[in-house]
Amino acid sequence: MAVDLKQQLERVAAKADLIVERCKRLTKQRDELLERIAELERKLETSEKEAARLRVDNEYLSLASSLFPDRKGIENARSLISGLVRDIDRCILDLKE
Repeated sequence: MAVDLKQQLERVAAKADLIVERCKRLTKQRDELLERIAELERKLETSEKEAARLRVDNEYLSLASSLFPDRKGIENARSLISGLVRDIDRCILDLKE
């Protein structure tokens, strides 16, 4: 009877050790995945900002194309609008600081 109890206790201890190891491995994996999620969320935010900026640029360029029928006028308008957008971006950065 003592031998059976000792064997059962050893089996339970071995299973408990296995569970602890699995728990540690899963915790580490979860932490890595949470870090990866945070990284992907940062990339997504950056991509969304870039997409918004490109949509605005596209809108300005489409407007410039419709206002000026000749190539020279379009290039001048694009240059002017690009300069204005850069000025606005600089102002926004200055306001953030």
